[in-house]
Amino acid sequence: EGTKTINVLRLFPSIHQKTLEECIKNRRSTRSYSNLPLTFEEVSYILFETARVQSFKAGATFRTIPTGGATNAMETYVYFNNVKGHQKALYHYIQDEHVLALIDDKDDIENRVNEALYHQLRGAAITIIFTTIPYRSEYKYAFCAHKMIAIEAGHAGQNVSLAAEVIDAGACAIAAYHQPLMDELLQIDGSTEFATYALTVGKKETK
Repeated sequence: EGTKTINVLRLFPSIHQKTLEECIKNRRSTRSYSNLPLTFEEVSYILFETARVQSFKAGATFRTIPTGGATNAMETYVYFNNVKGHQKALYHYIQDEHVLALIDDKDDIENRVNEALYHQLRGAAITIIFTTIPYRSEYKYAFCAHKMIAIEAGHAGQNVSLAAEVIDAGACAIAAYHQPLMDELLQIDGSTEFATYALTVGKKETK
């Protein structure tokens, strides 16, 4: 049986763009969300502006974020908790094909995601989780690769936060998660690939 996939949108006619100044000025860690869902277009926009691969050449991968020596150590996963027209499910973002590959949509997925986040889901519409495959950088940079891997995750996290502002949503970056549970949730081994960062995203509560 083949893996269920969903194509990520590449055009965003309903996304009203804001200035970079507006997005930076308004960015704040958001730990409480409204119950409004995100649309699939909004989720696609965040993924596309954060994690897509733009092009390749021999020994190099070029993305929307800086990656040490164009080694591209990062992978991206997204959990749909409240996305209009979609059930709760965990996906792997196939970065060069702009496709979501289903990992898990069991009935208890929300509880397991929340547990892996140390109960910091807080009603977010989606959770984005970044992982690293260290050998992609280690072959080139040896022990310095680990610094570059952390920096790469930081670049990606900032893009998520700014893209969230464009869609009138907020994000909260989370480094305090349960490592073994998160790796198990993503169905990765925790050694050749492991989680490095997570961000919850959702519509802001109106004051």
